[in-house]
Amino acid sequence: MRTILREFLYDALASSHGIVVRSTSAERLRAKLYPLRKEDAEFLTLSLVLSPDDPDHELWIVKKVQSNGEA
Repeated sequence: MRTILREFLYDALASSHGIVVRSTSAERLRAKLYPLRKEDAEFLTLSLVLSPDDPDHELWIVKKVQSNGEA
């Protein structure tokens, strides 16, 4: 399971803006991803956001925008 979770983070890093992950519980998924995100400084550029459209089932893993507008 931990490998799959880490893959979500790598997939988000490889994308231009981030990814959307569907889950039976987006809040639980986010809680599991937070500790993994802290293990690697590269992952700290990602935000874990509950979807405003479907917060129970969609988690957005998005790149943080820097002050110069770049992801």
